[in-house]
Amino acid sequence: MDELSLPPLPGYEKEGLRQYQLALRGNSLNPMIDAATPLLGMVMRVSGMNSHAMPEHLFTQVVTDVQAVEQLLQEQGYEPGVIISFRYILCTFIDEAALGNGWSNKNEWIKQSLLVHFHNEAWGGEKVFILLERLMREPKRYQDLLEFLYICFSLGFRGRYKVAVQDQGEFEQIYRRLYHVLHKLRGDAPFPLLHQDKKTLGGRYQLIKRLTIRHVLCGGIVVLALFYLFYLLRLDSQTQDILHQLNRLLAR
Repeated sequence: MDELSLPPLPGYEKEGLRQYQLALRGNSLNPMIDAATPLLGMVMRVSGMNSHAMPEHLFTQVVTDVQAVEQLLQEQGYEPGVIISFRYILCTFIDEAALGNGWSNKNEWIKQSLLVHFHNEAWGGEKVFILLERLMREPKRYQDLLEFLYICFSLGFRGRYKVAVQDQGEFEQIYRRLYHVLHKLRGDAPFPLLHQDKKTLGGRYQLIKRLTIRHVLCGGIVVLALFYLFYLLRLDSQTQDILHQLNRLLAR
């Protein structure tokens, strides 16, 4: 997937702040992740802002973009239940980031959350993990949704484990279990993860592929094969020289 560029926030250009756009890429291995990438990038962008730097109407804009992503997934033929589950996870993730980073002090998040707006629920940190257990019963059917949830975990979403430090080991087990389920589905195909390019000051995000053990082994085999081919060529050259010398000796 291409890098996610974030144009300047209206009214905040002088402060060097940037805003996300809902620019769907269409290049991801997972259309659901592809559709949500601008919103995920927005979360990573504004999570470091203080409440005074937040755009006044950010909540309204995010609501509009969540609806646009939902419409896109409908057009791509996802099941209604899958789309609702996707929206529930996305809203819970964004709300957790918003409330956890102090966004709600100066904007609409203090009045209501995305989860309240779309699902009339105040908190989804528990239900997301109940949903995860149900999805993993049919991993092939819900692969795209499971991969999207894995991305959310990778970006810091913790749900019911956000505060309970003593349960972090349990979360790690769930995280590893989900990884192994997805690894079985993809086989040796690398799984894309959102990655922050630290060389770029603006905090641009792009997708990179995880290097697997098989890739390392294949690379090593290729290198050895090249060395062996070089050795054979050298050996053949030396052999030809020896044969020429013998022929000259025999011709005398």
